[in-house]
Amino acid sequence: MLGTFDMSGVPLILLANVEEMQFGTPLADVLWQHGTILAHGGDMDPKVMRERLESERADLASTVERIKERLAVPQRESGGDIALADQHPADVASETEARELDLARQNMFEARVGLIDQALRRLERGEYGKCVICGREIPQERLDLVPETPFCIEDAEREQQSSTH
Repeated sequence: MLGTFDMSGVPLILLANVEEMQFGTPLADVLWQHGTILAHGGDMDPKVMRERLESERADLASTVERIKERLAVPQRESGGDIALADQHPADVASETEARELDLARQNMFEARVGLIDQALRRLERGEYGKCVICGREIPQERLDLVPETPFCIEDAEREQQSSTH
């Protein structure tokens, strides 16, 4: 069953049939896990950032492949021994919903892989860590939390507002 609730003003959707879900990593854990990204004097270590981006990309790509494998099985065949025509309409609807959620997750993960690829290209050109819109430095704290981000906080907010209108 799907459900929603409001946490600190941020709507959250609970997904059915999700084996493991992480709502977010506390900032202290992120800084502990990725503290090596910062080298002497607070400068970013490009080699460590590349490794982190490549690792996250590999994880996402692996997840996308598993989703594609599940979606490759036609819905009629994914019900096991029971033919689709013999299933209760609610069971068919649940299966359809699960497939739609898989498609949404696949699109979301593929988009993030694209952002990571762009970040890796910016890293190669020496432009990583600078906002692609205004050219200002992206705060290190933001890069630690969202390493693939192309925007400073202000431009990210503007981009999000313009995409919702």
